[in-house]
Amino acid sequence: MKNIGKYVLKGLLAMFAALPLKVHYAISGFVAWLACSVLHYRTDDVMINMARCFPEMSAWELRILKKEFYRHFANVIVESIWFGGCHSPERYRKSGVVEMKNFNSLRELYDNSNGVVVMCSHSGNWELFGGLLSHFYDDSVRKVDVNKLCVVYRRLSSKVWDDIMKDNRLAPLGNNACFKGYVESGAFVRFAYTHKDDKMVYYMITDQRPYFPGPDYLRVRFLNRECQTMTASAGIAHKFGHAVVFQSMKEKSSGKGYEVEYIPICANASEWSVEDIMKKYYALLEQDITAQRHNYLWSHRRWEII
Repeated sequence: MKNIGKYVLKGLLAMFAALPLKVHYAISGFVAWLACSVLHYRTDDVMINMARCFPEMSAWELRILKKEFYRHFANVIVESIWFGGCHSPERYRKSGVVEMKNFNSLRELYDNSNGVVVMCSHSGNWELFGGLLSHFYDDSVRKVDVNKLCVVYRRLSSKVWDDIMKDNRLAPLGNNACFKGYVESGAFVRFAYTHKDDKMVYYMITDQRPYFPGPDYLRVRFLNRECQTMTASAGIAHKFGHAVVFQSMKEKSSGKGYEVEYIPICANASEWSVEDIMKKYYALLEQDITAQRHNYLWSHRRWEII
């Protein structure tokens, strides 16, 4: 029965994914209204997080920001569904949903280092990372072996949804069964040590609250509040002397799509402490969020200390 349900869900998602992106954006307003005003999806968490991070904002300003966030959140949902229909990089690139502002700088850093750790966040649309990976083997530039790319994810509690999201996230890579770089967070350290002699590019969402207590977590100041952060991305980069890059993913002025920019944190992480790397990362992330306050996943409980 689970398999039947899985294929029914995949079929329904595939029908919606086949629609043009502009149709998805037309639906986005309804999705935002449904999530915010009807379902009240985590509205309390959203308001508490924003009020504590921006104490200078009035109640009226926070209500406006909440509406802007849910409009962005709805875009993330419809863009992600549409993205599942990008079974080759061409549809994704032609849409212009993501504009790569300085991709060559990331390629140059990769060429001149032992490897690169790209530290990402829940700004922009993190579900489009499979499209970003496809730029590494674009026919118009020198290709990078797909086996040298890795994106780290957190397994969902539902195996059906976990399988669906894997197919969706890796759609532009073609036959994702051949892609071995989709690595669950619990297996990441072993994967990194296995590939310590390879020149890898790791995409890691690094603003996650720790999943369980651990001795290596750091406390940092982030948006006027103390938070606890995982350090695997900086730790592996420090251990193997990888370059570290902050990925900025700002919303376009049109409100549709994103501009991605890669900002170097360090060229050789072995010369930096893990704590300094993490502090620099959060400082850059805070700058991005302050510039576009709605363009962040305010609905998750980022600041809980475990």
